[in-house]
Amino acid sequence: MFRILTKIPYFVLLIYSFILLFLTAFLVPFGTESDLFFLNLMADKSAWGFKETINIHLIFSNILYFIVSNFEITSLAGYRSLNLIYYSLLLLTLYKIIKFQFYDLKIIPVITAVTCTGITFISFISLHGVLLSGLLSLVIFYFQIKFFAEENVYNSFFLGLFCIIALSLSSYFFLIIVTTLSILKLSDWKLEKNKRLAIFSNLSFIYISTIVLIVLDQIYGKQLAFNTSFELSEILNRIYLTVGLLLPIIGILIISLYFNFYKKINWNKDLFLYLLILIVSFIAFLFLNHQNSTLLVFILPILVVYIFRTLEFVELKWLRIFYLSFLFLPILIIYFDTSLYPNIESVPKLNYFFYALILVICILNPAFSFQTQPFAESYKAIIVSFLLLLTISLGFLHFNYHNKFLHVGIASTIAQDLSCDLNNTQITSNQENPAIKTYFFSNISPTYFPDCEIVLTFTSVEDAPIDNPSSINKTLLDLNQKSFINVNFIKK
Repeated sequence: MFRILTKIPYFVLLIYSFILLFLTAFLVPFGTESDLFFLNLMADKSAWGFKETINIHLIFSNILYFIVSNFEITSLAGYRSLNLIYYSLLLLTLYKIIKFQFYDLKIIPVITAVTCTGITFISFISLHGVLLSGLLSLVIFYFQIKFFAEENVYNSFFLGLFCIIALSLSSYFFLIIVTTLSILKLSDWKLEKNKRLAIFSNLSFIYISTIVLIVLDQIYGKQLAFNTSFELSEILNRIYLTVGLLLPIIGILIISLYFNFYKKINWNKDLFLYLLILIVSFIAFLFLNHQNSTLLVFILPILVVYIFRTLEFVELKWLRIFYLSFLFLPILIIYFDTSLYPNIESVPKLNYFFYALILVICILNPAFSFQTQPFAESYKAIIVSFLLLLTISLGFLHFNYHNKFLHVGIASTIAQDLSCDLNNTQITSNQENPAIKTYFFSNISPTYFPDCEIVLTFTSVEDAPIDNPSSINKTLLDLNQKSFINVNFIKK
């Protein structure tokens, strides 16, 4: 079985992972407060302040909103299409970095490993430019190392330009990257005076630009999004988040460290630089607020390059046991699915079949193989397991929960059970709900005289359904609360 998996080309796995990215973008619905905030920002330009006006992601999104509105595209998933562009540019930047520093490292396996991780799929469904912020940090890293290696004015120009673009997104993490790399370079006593002055000049420009934009933010009443948290519970939550979102590649980091420090495999100054950036980035992730997903998007390609460069020609024996860290991924999926229900007794029997299936998939793990294999080949089995796990999970999400999603259940109940045309129906509810405002905005404040008026009452599933013979009760899944709720429909 494992020999068959190792025969699958990385390119085939990469193509399939992109197909799953598209499916994820279209199958995962909207309905959180974060989604609603973004869509309201697109619809109401009067709410834009100074920072929104210069935010490059909002400018691109506004162009997309104009296209969607003019062509009357009803699918909200179209707003996620920008993430495809951002992610393609991120992979292009990663390609440039590898060719610049590790010209003999195989590109396709690295790109496939970056794509087949939890953070890539999670950030792909975000509307807030998480991938763009991570991309900009990676681009800044690229031009910084090029600026150190080459006497070229263009490197300095683009470094400053992309730093300003990152500042427009209120993304300040790049300051840590630039400062760390600059201090490391300035510590070289053999550095030429002109180069030293050029580094100080770049740092001065970047920090002055940062101060100017921070002052403008304060003038226009915006709070600084660069603050820290040292609460133990918050730090532990971020450690769990790091492990969960960087699976399955994060488990291989321990193997890489072993071969770097103990076996001295491929140990050089470039790998030391990557390891330093990883350590600094992980520390920043643990203590910085409002930068979490951005940091993980940046950390991921650096981590994958470090691991693949270290283990590229290594044959793993007993250390394959660390591949068992992949088992945490189906456990996290099971935990998330069961948390949707008020208690374990409420979980349907079909869900247990799904749990058993994704656990069985984890048997496709090199840790259970008795053969010694090169790392690059054995990791294919992990990627295949990840893609199968994601495929089954997406299928289960669609077929088991699609009709139970709040917006789908409300639309079908109004059309089928209450015999109302949704385009001529007014909806009111006892509480504000992001899914209602996102999918039924025109029904909340109609510009027409409605033929039907539907009153929705939301209650907890722990409460008894409303006992009214003239009403309809449904139990639907609210993505914002990440739980099922009771919805009572009354037609006036």
